[in-house]
Amino acid sequence: MEATAHRPFDALRRVAPAALAIIPVSLLFGVLAGRSDWSPLEVALIGLLGFTGSGQFAVLPLADSGAGFLTMLLLTASINSRYLPIAYVSAARLPRSRAPRALLAHMLGDEAYASEREQDSLAQLAMIRGSLFLTWVIAGVAGALMGRLIPSAWLDADLNLGFPASVVLMYLSISQLRARLPQFDAGKARLLLAVVLCGLVAMLLILLLGPLYFWIPSVLLATFVLSKVRA
Repeated sequence: MEATAHRPFDALRRVAPAALAIIPVSLLFGVLAGRSDWSPLEVALIGLLGFTGSGQFAVLPLADSGAGFLTMLLLTASINSRYLPIAYVSAARLPRSRAPRALLAHMLGDEAYASEREQDSLAQLAMIRGSLFLTWVIAGVAGALMGRLIPSAWLDADLNLGFPASVVLMYLSISQLRARLPQFDAGKARLLLAVVLCGLVAMLLILLLGPLYFWIPSVLLATFVLSKVRA
């Protein structure tokens, strides 16, 4: 049983549905980037170096409008701040060697965190994160190539093509809540109150700070509230 749980290809079968689910989202980003005159190389580089689905979608309109590098960096860092708590709780799974540790930490994403288990070996961890990482990058480049071939008339200017990415992220968030919250020792009423409080705080911060700057304080406050419940 234990040997079976640590076979790398068992992790590959486990992560395959998530990898398939991100293909259309990454293709979509590539199509939009290609139609904004991004080269396939640029799409590959942002996938390899940035590897942030929602951040990449958010940067596209800023790049098209001529926003400065610092503005785009701030936006991406703000959106990526949601990785801070999951990076913190999953850090113990990483190897001690600096280069492999940095690489596996860089490849951490929502889908990887949703697919990993506490008892996974390093080989399984690398299989999960590496397969999702490469799938995202390759599908994005394929989308950039496709974007140059799609007639403009097929894409309505008012069509919100970034919506599927938000749906996938919302689904993963709900899945994580369902999977992780039962592990807490607190009662159901206390857990529900904590989740509702986090949601209200996020909405209040959106009203006060706007949809661009609410991310970092919202993530930090949600992490603080849930850590108190877990304790």
